[in-house]
Amino acid sequence: IDVYADVFFNGEKLGSTDNMFLQFRFDVKKFLRKGRNELRVEMKSTLNIMDTFDTSKYFSIFNQQRIFVRKAQCHFGWDWAPKICAYGIWQDVYLEYGAARRIDNVFVVADEKGNATFFVQLNYNINDAESGEDVGATKDVLHYYVSDKPFSDNFLKQSVPVGGVKNFSGFHFDDAQLWWPVGYGEQPLYSYKIELERNGEIIHTQEGKFAFRSVRLIEEPKDQNLLGYALEINGKEIFVRGSNWIPIECFTGVVTDEKYDRLTDLAVEGNLNMLRVWGGGIYEKDVFYKLCDEKGILVWQDIMLACSDIPEDEPDFVDNMLKEVEYQVKRLRNHPSLVYWCGGNEKTGSYGKLITQGDFFVNVILQGLITHLDKTRPYARQSPCGWTDVGNEVTSGESHHNSFERSLVDGMEEYRALVAEKVLPFISEAALMGPNTVETNKKIYPADKLWPMNELWDDRLMENPYGSVPLTFAKRQMKYASDNYGEVTTLEDFTAKAMQSHAEAMRAEAEFARSNEGVTAGFLNWMYSDIWPSGSWSVIDYWCEPKQVFYQLKRSYAPHLVTFVQNGKGETELVVINDTLCPFNTYVRYGVKNFAGEVLSEGTVGISELMGVYKLKVDFDRNDKGVYFFAEYAENGEEKSIVYSAKLWRGARFISDYEVKTEQLDDCSVKVTIKANAFAKSVFISAKDNYQYTYSDNYIDVEAGQEKSVLITSKTPISKDAFTVTDFAKMTE
Repeated sequence: IDVYADVFFNGEKLGSTDNMFLQFRFDVKKFLRKGRNELRVEMKSTLNIMDTFDTSKYFSIFNQQRIFVRKAQCHFGWDWAPKICAYGIWQDVYLEYGAARRIDNVFVVADEKGNATFFVQLNYNINDAESGEDVGATKDVLHYYVSDKPFSDNFLKQSVPVGGVKNFSGFHFDDAQLWWPVGYGEQPLYSYKIELERNGEIIHTQEGKFAFRSVRLIEEPKDQNLLGYALEINGKEIFVRGSNWIPIECFTGVVTDEKYDRLTDLAVEGNLNMLRVWGGGIYEKDVFYKLCDEKGILVWQDIMLACSDIPEDEPDFVDNMLKEVEYQVKRLRNHPSLVYWCGGNEKTGSYGKLITQGDFFVNVILQGLITHLDKTRPYARQSPCGWTDVGNEVTSGESHHNSFERSLVDGMEEYRALVAEKVLPFISEAALMGPNTVETNKKIYPADKLWPMNELWDDRLMENPYGSVPLTFAKRQMKYASDNYGEVTTLEDFTAKAMQSHAEAMRAEAEFARSNEGVTAGFLNWMYSDIWPSGSWSVIDYWCEPKQVFYQLKRSYAPHLVTFVQNGKGETELVVINDTLCPFNTYVRYGVKNFAGEVLSEGTVGISELMGVYKLKVDFDRNDKGVYFFAEYAENGEEKSIVYSAKLWRGARFISDYEVKTEQLDDCSVKVTIKANAFAKSVFISAKDNYQYTYSDNYIDVEAGQEKSVLITSKTPISKDAFTVTDFAKMTE
């Protein structure tokens, strides 16, 4: 229940609620009656109750009094979320019946060696005398059933007499199939069922899924002043390519399972292998973790604390938090996708050297509780975190870091140089900004407010009053667009230029991080999708349509990546990366072309048995606005190519000169092929209600004399005539 309420059953008060993140269970047996029964939940105004809190001695951004309310903190307004402090019932309500003696919870510990131990806690102790019951005459047994193979209906069985409240039974599989994050292997899930038998009768059953896998956090020196921060799955270091997940709807109770399915599908399609459930939102619904288990998406789970002091000196607050954390850890700990616990987001003191309220709570209390309940995953105090006096530091732990803010002052022309100044161990937030499509903006703004930008744009895109540059988010996006590609005149012009700026900046950040694999071990952009119809940080909009930056991130996150990167010396390097567990072999032709397709300089290199990163300094001239870098290579027998601009295409002039061929492959798939006569920039394929289609790629660059194809699929029949094609030059003319 979100969040404050009194609960009544047939007129009898069962209790009160004060935490959105807790499940409340009440015994109603003595109040049941024949026929109609009434459950009544009397909600209370969250805002009215907040007015009674004295928070004068605590610091919090966006809203001072929210810190005492165990509710999604972004509901009180954020720099991407409106202040819509709704309340109501947001999860299932049900009547449960059965024996009073029950299995309270099951904890599965399964590792990469094939060991699986099932820890079962009951809601009673067989060794205690129970009213009206002869303990000596009672025989309770736990039956453990485990599937012999993934997705199998055949079960291995072990039966063990109940020994007390806490019980366990262990299994070993010589041929256990390991669960891997997507891109590294498969996601085999095993089934278990635990039955509680009393005197020959099965009185309660719990069942679920689990997987064999292990996870460790590795912090090893990279040099005397740099400490690594890497996740190891099944004994193999994984490079994290991910995004920050916020609530996908202001009104949490109305989100459909289909929206979760669509967004997690897009994560896999976009080559992401991790989603961080951010600490100012919600512990997600069960369906989210189930889908991540099935699709191989790693989950970084924050405790729901964000951007404030933590009132650790208030006993009632601490008691409420501990109940919440215990409930959530027990609920989530059997999911193989969940690999990292974090004590929250940006507690005051995360930046600078402040001594603030909450350090003991995250360092000792939370760590003690979580590691007591779950010994299988690492725990970090907060995000960001490090080992020096500085909270958001760059020599250890993980950091919130990007060049977005600095480029407003230093200029976008310096973006790659700014990015290359530091090599960090792990980047858990890289916040960059860009707009929606024209179609999406037409859904958000009425016709008379669509263009030029106005107060409604500022209202929807919002702002962060704590930023170092006093510009609204709308004005920031306008500045990026015009600084890079010239004066903005129309909505289409703004959309193309601002989207291009967003995509190029994200490419610079992500690919520089990946080029330093071996030191850097992860990169998560801020943020994945929107909580409401807005248009700032996300890579996927509120209606689940990917922005241009999504497709760029998909390319930058490819398990096999061939690209160019500017290093800290200002040099350009050809970079080849293999993020899989199998060696990569390829042959790369690279060099510089002009927009007419003429090769001005070139070189070749063979890559053999690559694991990790290969770098080669290239000495070609990078400064001419009429040229670009190219690389051509083969992957799994398919010829591929990429293009790169050292200056993010600043000052370049493009034309629309290409041919379009559209083919109907079957009822639910269409192929669009672009053949370019001149360099075609950011060719965009779309249709009405574009969010319902899946594109193999979009906003594609096609070099002169070459052609590229895009596969479009849908779950419902589509027609090749539904699609239109435009590009950067057309939108900015």
